[in-house]
Order: sequence, then C-alpha cells, then structure tokens
Amino acid sequence: MIIVRFTSGLGNQMFQYNLYSLLKEKYPSATVKADVSWFYTNDEHHGFELCRIFENVPDSRFSLDRASAREIYKVSGQIPTLFSGPLAKPVRFLLGPVNRKLREARMPEKCGITFDQLNEKFSAEQVTNIDPGKNHYIFGFFIEEAYYRSRIGTLKEELVFPPLEGRCAALAEEMKSVESVSVHVRRGDYLSQTYADRFLCLDRSYYEPAVNIIREKMDSPWFYIFSEDPEFVEKEFAWLDDKTIVDINNGSDSFRDMQLMTKCRANIIANSTFSQWASILNENAEHITIYPARYMSDEDTEERTLPGWIRV
Repeated sequence: MIIVRFTSGLGNQMFQYNLYSLLKEKYPSATVKADVSWFYTNDEHHGFELCRIFENVPDSRFSLDRASAREIYKVSGQIPTLFSGPLAKPVRFLLGPVNRKLREARMPEKCGITFDQLNEKFSAEQVTNIDPGKNHYIFGFFIEEAYYRSRIGTLKEELVFPPLEGRCAALAEEMKSVESVSVHVRRGDYLSQTYADRFLCLDRSYYEPAVNIIREKMDSPWFYIFSEDPEFVEKEFAWLDDKTIVDINNGSDSFRDMQLMTKCRANIIANSTFSQWASILNENAEHITIYPARYMSDEDTEERTLPGWIRV
C-alpha cells in the first residue's frame, strides 16, 4: 500500500494530490490512499479544501480515496489522530510519547518505507520509482516541476473548479475581453513570526520589472491584482494605473481568486503555490507566466522549463 500524507494550504494540497494521482496512474495494481488526518489538529488557512472544491464537479475526473486510521498505522508505524474537534489536539499530545517510542522501535522491513521530504531530500525519480508491492508512507510538498511537467493535461481534467457565479462570473467575462494579466501579492502569514525569516515578501523590485516584461509582450495589458491585503496593494501599486484590485473573495471562497487567475492571458505570480497553480491550470494557450527567482529568503527557486515561463 502507498499512502500520501496531505498537509498545509490549498496550493500544497494540490501538489500532494498530483503525486497521489501520479502514483495511482503509474501503479494501477497498487492501493494508493490519502492520509488527511493532519487537518484534524491543524487549521492552517482554510483546512482541507480539495474535496470541498473539486469533488462532484461536472466532467471532473477528481477522486480521492482516504486511508483509515488502521491503514495509516500499518504503513507509517504511527498512531494517527482519529477524529477532529476540540479533543483532537489533546489526543495528539497524549499520542506524542507513544509515537516517539514506536519510531524508536520501528522496523522498516515490517512497517514499510517512508519518504520524508521534510527532513531528507529525495529526488522525484526516487519518490516515483518505488516497489509497489511494499508499503510506502510519503510526505512532503513535491512542488518541483519534475512531478507535474508531463501531467498538466491530466491535472486540468482532474482539478476542475466549480462554475463561477455572480460578480466572479462577470469579472471572468471581462478578463476574456481584454489583455488580462493577474498579479498575485502574498503577505498575510509571510509577515508572521513563524514565516518572516523564511519567506520573502516580494516588493516593487520584483513586480515593476515583471510588469515591464508584460508591457513588452502585450499591446494593452490590464492588470488584475489579487491579495489578502487590498489596502496595502492600493498604496504599494500606486505607480500602476491600468489595474483592478480584486477583493471579492474571502474565507472559504478564497479559492475563487485562483480560479479567476486561470482566466487571465498572463500571470505574474508570487512566491506562493497558490498563484503557481493558477499558472499551471491557466486556460489560455501560449499564456505568459512571470515568476520570482527567489521564493525563500536563503535560496533561489529552480528554473522552470514550461513554455512561456519567465524568471525575474
């Protein structure tokens, strides 16, 4: 059995889903399941969103088979939190010493092989070329292009958004009628004590050169700026006249921003998996994507080889 662990926000969940889908496709005779128990005790962003957004959408091939607690224990050798709610975190705390003992006593030949990209660096080739006859518990983020480069057509059939309505639908129609360019500005948690030392908050030194590249490639671009901090954007982008600040989606509807970005003819993405997915799923042929050379404060990003992607 192969189990892929899902964690974090929507963009990371989508990368984890890509690996899950890839393994199901590559090993049709194997049992591949998803461990979503992390969300029982973590409320980062908007929780586990994949099924709420992509399940039961007409003409979508999305599906997700969840692993049971017994299956997670069998494959990972760890006792997962069994339920969500107010008692979930105390239970996880109580299970901590038990799971530490289990890790110390764990015998790989009995409990299977674990790929942990949070603590060790495994290549895409290692993670996707495994013995399907053995147990594998896999967790990490899997954002490297090697995991999805050849699967974009499949992903566009699986990660299908629900139909747009109301103001979002009207804005999507407007985007079709102009040379639309999405601009994603991520702040929020990147300013928090948890992430401030790790992630860059991109500023004008990135966005202005990105806008200039778009102006060289489009005759009359119109920029649609997406951010969870519209007041900051209003001041920070005062130098940009031909723009619309999109502030109509919040909370559980925030995914609609990603969906609207896929409608634009070009994307200026942030150091965020959220807007990266908007470019991967972009509906326009030969669309342009501007992406930052640095995502983290201490390292550069990998160079993308997808057509139309330009590194700044």
